[in-house]
Amino acid sequence: MRKKAGFTLVEILVVISIAAILAVIGVPQYGRFVAKNKVRGAASDLLQNMRLARTMAIKENRPYVFNFNPGANSYTIGFDINGDSIPDGFGAAGPVRTVNLQQEYGPQVRFGTSTGAGPDQPTACPACTGIGGSTVAFGALPLVQTFNTDGTVASTGTAFLTHNRGFTYMLRITYLTGKVDLYKWDGDLALPNPPIVNNCNASPVRYCGWTEVR
Repeated sequence: MRKKAGFTLVEILVVISIAAILAVIGVPQYGRFVAKNKVRGAASDLLQNMRLARTMAIKENRPYVFNFNPGANSYTIGFDINGDSIPDGFGAAGPVRTVNLQQEYGPQVRFGTSTGAGPDQPTACPACTGIGGSTVAFGALPLVQTFNTDGTVASTGTAFLTHNRGFTYMLRITYLTGKVDLYKWDGDLALPNPPIVNNCNASPVRYCGWTEVR
């Protein structure tokens, strides 16, 4: 009679235990990775859409408008024929473009911040002033940004995008020349709930500002 090789009950239980431990460690990290990439994708796409609108405004010699709707977590893009700050179309004969954050990037991605505190400008210091209620703000028409035919903008301002798991990105137009930059809140890296008051000269300094992504 030949002895058939197999696994003992103890060996099977050990393998199951190891797999369970790896799952407990790995699943939360994978969830954070997915969440971070979803909101970063939304922020990167908004950045590219703004740069595209600026290019189209110069190319077509007509203003392009971003109309934000933070309540619906969406924005529309298009040229503005009559100067009413409402998009009328896109390109040669295309319809107005509409982007819904939660439909395209998941229900937990929205306009706003998950930070309890943080600066509203990349170089603000001392930082960590409350921005928890911030969403979108551009000049006198806070929910509208216009790219003029020479590439300039109607006003400077900021748009925040966040994921419910605590990742926040900031799209910032600092100058009227129309240059658009993207930043990630440093507190997302290791300090989800920083104090409201923080000394910019003390460690960790990085919690007092934003890191430029591109």
